[in-house]
Amino acid sequence: MDQVLIKEKKYSGKYVIIKDYGNPVVVAYGKNPEKVYREAIRKKCADPILIFVPTKNMVHIY
Repeated sequence: MDQVLIKEKKYSGKYVIIKDYGNPVVVAYGKNPEKVYREAIRKKCADPILIFVPTKNMVHIY
């Protein structure tokens, strides 16, 4: 899996949909993952990839 960096503050603490790992263009974002996913589908994104962007200093365990 490729590493995707999304650094803009407006995505901090939100769910982000990107087109694919090779071309990490943000299609939709927001606090509710289901709404973000539906928005991406509405925008004709064939295979949306959902990512959570943690806030600064947030502990994030995978």
